[in-house]
Amino acid sequence: MDVPGDGTAEIVNDVPVGLEKGLPNYWYPVLQAEELKTGKPYSFRVMDQDLVAWRDANDHPRIVVDRCPHRNAKLSLGHVLEGDLQCPLHGIRYNHQGQCVRIPWEPDTSSVLGKIKVTAYPTRELGGYIWAYLGDENRFPVPHLEDELPEELSNGEKFIWYRLPTDYWKTNWLVAIDGGDAYHAVMLHANSQAAPKKGETAGRAGKKNNVPMEDRRMEIVKTDHGARGIGVDALGNPINHGHLTNEKMLGDRFILPCITSNPIRPVPGEAPYTSRLWQYPIDEELTRVERYLCFRANSDEERAESLRLFEDVTLPRLQKIGEEDKMVAELQGDLISARSNETLFSPDADTVQVRRLIRKAFLSSRDGQRVDVESSSLVFPI
Repeated sequence: MDVPGDGTAEIVNDVPVGLEKGLPNYWYPVLQAEELKTGKPYSFRVMDQDLVAWRDANDHPRIVVDRCPHRNAKLSLGHVLEGDLQCPLHGIRYNHQGQCVRIPWEPDTSSVLGKIKVTAYPTRELGGYIWAYLGDENRFPVPHLEDELPEELSNGEKFIWYRLPTDYWKTNWLVAIDGGDAYHAVMLHANSQAAPKKGETAGRAGKKNNVPMEDRRMEIVKTDHGARGIGVDALGNPINHGHLTNEKMLGDRFILPCITSNPIRPVPGEAPYTSRLWQYPIDEELTRVERYLCFRANSDEERAESLRLFEDVTLPRLQKIGEEDKMVAELQGDLISARSNETLFSPDADTVQVRRLIRKAFLSSRDGQRVDVESSSLVFPI
């Protein structure tokens, strides 16, 4: 265990003890909305906690810890009755605040009911996701959800987004986030990220570069969105790798608690879009990944064009890119192995900055202060 200059115990560089299991006191997209059916509890795990979600009498999502405080039975095995959640073992019932509202052998006016409660988390539905504020709302007032999410999810008139299926990576969430640097794509995704020119047929595999791998090089350029890699051949000629760089971009590439934003223009002439990626822990060995792609769309024509681009170009290539990122992350080893066996170079400055931002947020929360999400970082970057 490392102890840096500030005296904080760390399991490995820039990882205080406990951070490996998650960063509390932020909103997370814990489910896709269609996963949560009316009238049926849904069990899931986030940040080393077993949770249960259900829809109340008004069809609003609710989330509590998946354990009855009576005898530790799993509430997710129970029933949704009149919008409340009933334990399967003895029929004790809880409302959306986790407060006990019925004990079958007690009168409804019994004072015992007020003494029994299961931990509940603030929950909202927005943009096709179920969001939970996974923190201590007594110490940290719950921030307004719309203030902590990218602007497009609250503005369906100007934007359209396409959600990808939830993925699960067998790696620590911090290792997964490390893989979001802006220059690995030039090599790792050299073929899968290549896109055809507008008007050409993409095909499921996309259009590969014709420059042999042994002749490919990379240039690192500084942009408003951090250091980015540019693919070039042995003579320095640019290679189309389906990710044009724009030096004038808004916002930040990484946003607390775990959002990576990747602004992309695949080839000249195609509409730009942004990939938003959440990577957060189920536990210290498994990461949940939620991603959507977003386009500006002010008209039916622009919406139709975004759907064409999504189906013909972006979805096929992102599926392959996701497989490649997942493969590398899972084979880097556990968090301690991955961080202990690395040698960082100058382009990794952005990665180190992200690590230290997460570390700062974790330690601040532990000390009773919360690092807020920067509203300027939540704007659509291109």
